[in-house]
Amino acid sequence: MDKFIGRKEELVSLQELYNKKGFQMAVLFGRRRVGKTTLINKFIEINKCKSVSFVSTEMTETELLERMGNDVLESLTPNLSGKLKFDSFDSVFDFIAEESSKERIIFVIDEYPYLAKSCPYMNSLLQKYIDGKWNKSNLYFILLGSLVSFMKEEVLGTLAPLHGRANREFKINPFDYKDTALFVPGYNEEEKAIVYGLTGGVAKYLEQFDSNLSLDVNIEKLFFSRNAFFSEEQIKTVITAEKSNPVAYNSIIDAIAKGKTKYNEIQMTTGMSDISFCLKNLIAAEIVERREAPKPYYVISDSMVNFYFKYVAPGVSLINSGKGKLYFEQKVKQKLHQFMGSVFEKMAKEYILGNVGTKKVPCFLTDVVEYQNSIKAGKEIKTVEIDLLGLDGKKYVLAGECKFKSEKLDKEDLENFQEKLNYLPASNLKTMLFSLSGFTDYVIENSKNMALVTLEKMY
Repeated sequence: MDKFIGRKEELVSLQELYNKKGFQMAVLFGRRRVGKTTLINKFIEINKCKSVSFVSTEMTETELLERMGNDVLESLTPNLSGKLKFDSFDSVFDFIAEESSKERIIFVIDEYPYLAKSCPYMNSLLQKYIDGKWNKSNLYFILLGSLVSFMKEEVLGTLAPLHGRANREFKINPFDYKDTALFVPGYNEEEKAIVYGLTGGVAKYLEQFDSNLSLDVNIEKLFFSRNAFFSEEQIKTVITAEKSNPVAYNSIIDAIAKGKTKYNEIQMTTGMSDISFCLKNLIAAEIVERREAPKPYYVISDSMVNFYFKYVAPGVSLINSGKGKLYFEQKVKQKLHQFMGSVFEKMAKEYILGNVGTKKVPCFLTDVVEYQNSIKAGKEIKTVEIDLLGLDGKKYVLAGECKFKSEKLDKEDLENFQEKLNYLPASNLKTMLFSLSGFTDYVIENSKNMALVTLEKMY
């Protein structure tokens, strides 16, 4: 898709820095494939100024120097391309300083962690130029990185040489459900929501969907065909990028997908003596999330990965034999609403946070979480789970329930929710019900002051 979608706030912030005189620096980080490079390319296109975009890869220091030097010459002084050769990164940065003293130049280093790992002195070298020659120039310096932990610790961390040098720091997140819908404008609201669930709002994944094809055809083509984009190798890359021992990471994800969500359950299922390091990395990569409860548990927070392990991986043999379409129609299609349960909760959370202080959510809150607790009811221990719990600090201010099913949210659903509210240590809660298919007359008449939100209203 050639059309640029979303990222308005990010473009405004980048432009504000561009419009200021003198040296400016921005750092953008976020997981792979969310659209960081596309955003910067759009920004450069808008401003139509001289720019250098260098993309780091896993290469030697010598190879990286040669490539950066070539990119700099071809972008800034094409008449010197092939005639001048840089013998060090210092000489490249000196050249950039000289050229940017004459006019505004954008210098982008994409996937910076690769450059920094091949050249361990790079952070300190950049610090020297930022504090020295570049600081007297009109250079607009932009660092991009997909290895989030590295960018946070080695670039932005308090002990890092580059700490405090950036004028702006951006975390580029996947698209929310509303911006995701713009990639498939011809779909209805339910189909748009399912696309959000299947992609998690990741730009690269969304670009694979052809809105001229039906949702079913897209799913079959992208997940259940022999040459599917979301193949076993693609999923392994998503999970284990930058990580050693890929088998361990896949084993942990597979265990969680099969319902082994407690730490000890995951450990026993994988047969690993210590899973803490791998879990920490998966959480940092935003693939797994640790949910706090009386007994903490883990969920797959990347909905695309979750879908693959729960619904695609069990049918890999059939898919490879050319029976993927049959497998989807017979075993998966009817489970899409079940899969969308947790995705719909995430959408409702985005809806609530995006409408705080408006008529739609007329209360103040700072976060929305899932609530799970064990309550003693007589001689029994009752597990109470509430899909959405709105917090203002530690104070409970809102509670909500979500149902992504073909049937309307009915009397039983309403009464179950009302019963669970009795166990919450809070009063005067704002309450909300979210439903794919609407609400029965009974619910509409007996929901009292509850806000009733259909999927259609969410868009």
